[in-house]
Amino acid sequence: MAPPSLVPPKNVLEKWRKAGYTQRQMVDLTLQEYGNIVTRSAIAAAMARYGLADDGKRYEDYIPWRVSSEHATANPLRMLRLLARDHQGEKLNVKERGMLDSWWKSMRQNEWIVGYDPDDIKGFHYIDEIYRDHDDENIPIRSKRLRIAKPRHAGK
Repeated sequence: MAPPSLVPPKNVLEKWRKAGYTQRQMVDLTLQEYGNIVTRSAIAAAMARYGLADDGKRYEDYIPWRVSSEHATANPLRMLRLLARDHQGEKLNVKERGMLDSWWKSMRQNEWIVGYDPDDIKGFHYIDEIYRDHDDENIPIRSKRLRIAKPRHAGK
């Protein structure tokens, strides 16, 4: 017999989703209301299982690359997701708003955009604005893949 689920039932997750709670907030609510400690990924998996996931939210205009798992937590990627959410009218919490505003100000002041090279260990790079290839000036990216030159080793 399978162990009992620690995540809330479908109707509760659906209610929280409609109320606009993030998965992180749902983790906290699960602890408060049910006394169960769950991970965000457990909430995400349950929402997917119940058909409540927002699978369409890939923000392809903002993140046109297929991002490798090694780079999935990179700050530029997170900031581009926040920027996309903000531009689409989604409400950001105070912490997210502060991070995005600070990042956006830095991007503008330095005239940077984000580029991505999946083969580079770092993945995301801030590059000069002159390499922009996106039509929307409010989306600071180079959509074409970067090719970061690998350093040559001195000697043989």
